Parts: sequence; structure tokens; C-alpha cells
Amino acid sequence: MTRYVIVGVVGAMTALAALPATPAAEPAHPLQPGPRLARLERGGGVIEGKLTRVDGRTETVDVSLGLLGLLGKTIEINRDTQIQVNGREGRFADLQEGAKVKAYYQERGAKLVGTRLEVTTGS
Repeated sequence: MTRYVIVGVVGAMTALAALPATPAAEPAHPLQPGPRLARLERGGGVIEGKLTRVDGRTETVDVSLGLLGLLGKTIEINRDTQIQVNGREGRFADLQEGAKVKAYYQERGAKLVGTRLEVTTGS
């Protein structure tokens, strides 16, 4: 019986070795980073929660998450930030505290700069 098990294991290993290896997703050009590396280089992220503060003076928003809203991030909004409110193009003035938001951002030094905000309000 032991001989059959060994032969079976060796046979299975030989069959697997004969299969072509599936290449990992490689960059289109050897000098360009792949999607995973590019994301790490940009330092981008996403946070989903509620707008707990909209500050027109500093043009920032606080996005809080968690049960008590204690965790969150402050995101700077600029003219390049795409804002979408209830599926339509919006502006900074359309942002309301308490609205649900999915915020995409990039890390630039110590700041988080919003690239896109998808806001859902109750109305």
C-alpha cells in the first residue's frame, strides 16, 4: 500500500510540474510599476463613514466611522476633487454634515487630499 501512495504522490507532483505556470500580472512595461505597486506609491486610500464636519474656511471635511464616530480622518478638498452628491456632480457648498460619504484620497506629506467624494444625503 505504501508503494502505491508514494507513486501516487510522485505522479501528482510530476503532473503539476508539467502544467504551465500562470504568469502574475506584470506591468505593461518593465520600468512602469504594476497596479499594486502604483497604489502603494501614491499612498491612496478610501474611507466610508459620515461627514461630521465641513469647514469652508480650511476647505476640509472630517469623515468619521465606527460605532461612536470616534475614528476618522480629515480630508482636504481642492479644485481637483471630484464631488458627487446623490449621483450628481456637486460642489463643496453641497456637502452637509451627517451625510454618508465614501471618500477617496491620496497622502501628500502629512495631509490627506481628496480625489473623489461620493456623498449620499437623506433628501
